[in-house]
Amino acid sequence: MKQLDMEFTSENGKEKHLRMNYASQNLDETTVKTAMQTIAELKMFEIDFANPYAHPVQASYTERTVTPIFSDKKKSEKADA
Repeated sequence: MKQLDMEFTSENGKEKHLRMNYASQNLDETTVKTAMQTIAELKMFEIDFANPYAHPVQASYTERTVTPIFSDKKKSEKADA
């Protein structure tokens, strides 16, 4: 599954990422930029009196590959997951 990774710069100049697991897989640049700008303008989140998502920087889809080495989970725990 691809994840949408949106990178912002905070009002304090720190890099922050907002990642979405269930975003559409075919978003275009205009749609994502507009959404990121809206997030920045709404100032929905505040950490230490600063907007962590103040300035949109970039966005990309990322995929994570998990390669198991071992597992001590019981079969019933795997079924619940």
